[in-house]
Amino acid sequence: MTPREAREKKLQKLQEQKAKPLQKISNNFIQSEIFDLNKNALKTVFYLASILEKFDYSKELNTLEIDLQKMFKYTEMTATDIKNNLRAMQETSITFTDEIEDIEEFIVLIPRIKFHYGKNRVEIDLYSKIAKLILNVKSNYTFLNTKSLMSLENKHSLRLLPILNMLSGYSADVSKRKRYELQDLNDIFGTKYKNLTDISRYILAPVKTELDAVSRLTFAYEIDYMSLGKGRPKATSITIDVIEQKNPQGKLF
Repeated sequence: MTPREAREKKLQKLQEQKAKPLQKISNNFIQSEIFDLNKNALKTVFYLASILEKFDYSKELNTLEIDLQKMFKYTEMTATDIKNNLRAMQETSITFTDEIEDIEEFIVLIPRIKFHYGKNRVEIDLYSKIAKLILNVKSNYTFLNTKSLMSLENKHSLRLLPILNMLSGYSADVSKRKRYELQDLNDIFGTKYKNLTDISRYILAPVKTELDAVSRLTFAYEIDYMSLGKGRPKATSITIDVIEQKNPQGKLF
């Protein structure tokens, strides 16, 4: 299901349940927050997701201690990268809306960061609500060894892999393909391109090149056109087909 389809389905459900009080997160964390982050920020979130199993969710706010040496090795990032991306997350907040109690709550992703440079560790405070959202990110990538994501250079590759996995999981009698309109693709990649040709050239082509080289899952794609009679046909969507490689060069996924 694309973000656009999800919004339409959500709107339909809201209309059907109009008289019922709801409790919801007002924005989709993965789509509106995580996917707006750059490559290193995405890697930071993936690393946090990998160490949250011992998080105490019985507390509203919890302290998480991170071994920087382990994080350096895992993410292949520098100390400056990690510091900058934790600070960027500190400047991002999530809105929770409780329609039952008529409450709106704004929670910062990381309210406190404390670096112990001499001990190569950092302490961060996380609210349980945020920790659960970060774990949801990991659940969307369960088909991957998260460590292998760290070798990818293109952040759009990180965004497309869950979709390829979803398509590859279809039963044998179902085509492992999906057709996306322009707005769907802009939602997926966090972009604002005005035509499908640019998405093909600037996003799908380089992502395909990277995944072809290192990933078990890659894809083929084709721009779909609609004839309008006279003149050039209009590009209406892009169809993506999953390809499972037996021997990718990098053999990461």
